[in-house]
Amino acid sequence: MKTSKANVEANREKLLAAASEGFRRHGFDGVKVADVMQAAGLSHGGFYTYFDSKEDLVAQTCATSLERQAGRLKAAKGDRQTELDAYVTRYLSTKNRDEPGQACLFPSLAADVARQAEPVRQVFSEGVADYLDALAVLTDTGEGRQKAITLLSTLVGAMVLARAVNDETLSDEILTTVRTTISAHSG
Repeated sequence: MKTSKANVEANREKLLAAASEGFRRHGFDGVKVADVMQAAGLSHGGFYTYFDSKEDLVAQTCATSLERQAGRLKAAKGDRQTELDAYVTRYLSTKNRDEPGQACLFPSLAADVARQAEPVRQVFSEGVADYLDALAVLTDTGEGRQKAITLLSTLVGAMVLARAVNDETLSDEILTTVRTTISAHSG
């Protein structure tokens, strides 16, 4: 039985969503193609209908996730400072710390990307550049791109540390301190 183009695209989207969550939780090497297919409710044999290889899945997952993340920043419509404060608060939340499968790709996968093949690194690099351009609009005070790089690096670093420590009080302290420090200096 032949699958319609609409079904193929819907299944591809399910696979990208399942892969994105799995990769953010377990890293690229911690997720098998069979895991992604099962999470999407599809049979393992159909994988090559959607992707050429696991590397292709990784690259497309990164591209799609990064486009969505940048798109959310670009969609900000309110006062720039209000939007920036809300963004920092969301980013450095305990929810994002505790649910990496639903949070920003950067703290979960940046180190893994550095060990991937060039096509994945290229997609990731383009996604970071696009994300920084979108973030620069929120931080633009004449040096928006530099401020965006500093802000994103600070947020990612804080989230990596908050997830890495096994002391919840210390983890909360990292998130709160960085959130408060950024808010004090972003005005």
